[in-house]
Amino acid sequence: MTTRALLILASLNLLDYLDRYLIASLGSLVKAEMGLSDRAFGFLGTAFFLVYFLSSPIFGYLGDRFGRIRLMAGGAVLWSLATSLTFWVTSYPTLVLARGLVGVGEASFGTLAPAYLADILPLSRRSRALGFFYLALPVGSALAYLVGGLVGSKWGWRPAFLLAGIPGMLLAALVLRLPGVVVDGLPGGAGEPRTQNSPSLPRHHLTSLWAGARELWRLPTLRRVTLGYGMITFTLGGLAFWMPRYLEAAKGLEMAQANYLLFGSVTVAGGLGILTGGYLGDRLLTYTLKAPLLVSGLGVALAIPLAGLAIFATAPSLYIPGLVGAIFLLFLNPGVLTAVVVSVAGPLRRAQAVALNIVVIHLVGDVPSPFLIGWLADLWDLKWGVSLTLLALLVGAVLILRAMPYLSRDLAAAGELKD
Repeated sequence: MTTRALLILASLNLLDYLDRYLIASLGSLVKAEMGLSDRAFGFLGTAFFLVYFLSSPIFGYLGDRFGRIRLMAGGAVLWSLATSLTFWVTSYPTLVLARGLVGVGEASFGTLAPAYLADILPLSRRSRALGFFYLALPVGSALAYLVGGLVGSKWGWRPAFLLAGIPGMLLAALVLRLPGVVVDGLPGGAGEPRTQNSPSLPRHHLTSLWAGARELWRLPTLRRVTLGYGMITFTLGGLAFWMPRYLEAAKGLEMAQANYLLFGSVTVAGGLGILTGGYLGDRLLTYTLKAPLLVSGLGVALAIPLAGLAIFATAPSLYIPGLVGAIFLLFLNPGVLTAVVVSVAGPLRRAQAVALNIVVIHLVGDVPSPFLIGWLADLWDLKWGVSLTLLALLVGAVLILRAMPYLSRDLAAAGELKD
C-alpha cells in the first residue's frame, strides 16, 4: 500500500509543478501577445501563490477533520481543468483568474498529500519518502520548461496549457482508490470522515482554525524551520518564474535555449538534490536527530556563492556550473524540512501544520518574490531584482540552523521519539 500510494501521489505532484511553472516557461510569448510589463507578468506568479496560501489553511483544517483523499482528488481535478481552460482566455484578468483557480486546486493536494504520507510512514522513513514525493518539484518544473520550449516555440503558448491539464484529471481517479488510514489506532482514518463529536479528535483542535495555527506556531522548531523554508521559497519561486526571462535578457540565450538549459539543470541537479537530501536526512538520523536541519542549513549556506555566480557571471563556463550547483544544494531541502514539520506537529495536526507551513513560506516567499523582482526590473535592471534571492538565502540558512537546539524537545512532545 505504501509504495503504491507514494507512486500515485508523487506522479500527481509532478503534474502539479508542471502546471504551476508552465506560465514561466512561456513568459516571452504571453507578454508579447498581451502586451504585459514585467510587473504585470510577475503578478501572474503572485496571484497564483496568493490564492494558494490563502486556501491552504482551509484544506488543512478540513483534511484533519473529515479526511484527506476526496479533497486531494477534487483539488487535482480543479487545477487540471483550470490549466486546460487557459487555452481559451482572451484577456489579462481572465488569465489571472485561471491562475487563481489553479492555486485553489493545488492548495488542496499540496496540503494534504504530505500529511497522508506521514500518516502511513514511521519517522525513520519520512525524509526519504517525502524526498521522493518532492522529486516532483524539480522534475515537474523542468518538464514545464521542456513543454514550453517544445510546444511554445512551434505552436504557441495556448496549446501547451491545453495539453498539460489532461493527465491530472486521469490520475485523480487513482487517488480516490487509495485506502483510508487509521492514525495511531484511533477510529476514523486519514481517508475517512471524522465527526465533531468523535472522541479521536479533541474539541480544542476543531474550535478555531486560528487557534490551532497559533498553537502550532508556538513550537520553536516549526516556527524557525517554516520561516527559513520561506526564504528558500522566495529564492526558488522567484528564480523559477524569472530565470527563463533572465537567461534571455542577461545571458543572450534564445527562449528555447533558456528553457532547455533549465530543463537539464533542474532535472538532473534538482532531482539529485532532492534524493540526496532525503537520503542524508534519514541516514544521518541514526547519529543525530539534528541531521535534517544540518543537511538543510549547510546546504543553503553553501548555495549562496554559487547562486551569485549564476547571476553575475557572464561566461557560460562560470554561470552554468554555478546554476547547477546552486540548484542541487537548494533542492536538498523540501523533503527534509517537510519531514520535520509533520513530525513536530504530531499525528492529529499534520495537515494543519503543512497548511500553516504553506501559508507562511508562500506569504514571505514566492507570493512577493515574482512581483518584487519584476518591480525592481522595471525600476533598475532584472539582474538586481534576482539578486534579492541572495539575501533571502542568507536569512534562511541562519533560521534553519537556529532551530536545531529545539528539535529533540519538540519531537518528544509530539510523541515521535517512541518510533
